[in-house]
Amino acid sequence: MNGYPVVNLNGTSRHALLEARMIAIEAIRAAMQALGECSPNGRDYQTAPKGEYEIARKAYMERFAFLDRMINELEDEAIAIQGAI
Repeated sequence: MNGYPVVNLNGTSRHALLEARMIAIEAIRAAMQALGECSPNGRDYQTAPKGEYEIARKAYMERFAFLDRMINELEDEAIAIQGAI
């Protein structure tokens, strides 16, 4: 079991379960686009202590990867919900 909801007569409809995930995916994509505007630029770290740019870049990449992982998980859930009978 992967923690996916199971469609049944007493529960939320398949359509509602899928729609909620699609809305969440679109919101995360919008967040990723906004995060792209926060990408560290080496020019902004010229006078910062040594290593600050690398720290900022690593943090940026980790944030982006986290959002990407969330999208993948929601897509996997949606696929599982679609396949449920």
